[in-house]
Amino acid sequence: MAVPKKRTTASTQGQRRSHLALKAPQLIAGPDGQLIPRRLKRAAEMGLLNLNKKKA
Repeated sequence: MAVPKKRTTASTQGQRRSHLALKAPQLIAGPDGQLIPRRLKRAAEMGLLNLNKKKA
């Protein structure tokens, strides 16, 4: 089994794992101007989505 000769620093380890970070969900403006997740865009356009609107 391969064993590294030297300890990997936290910096190098972080650089290697940098692409594993979770990305924030992409939000788009719905038909009524409300922000909705991209995955629900088609449902919102068809009127299948019932979003709770916050009243200010």
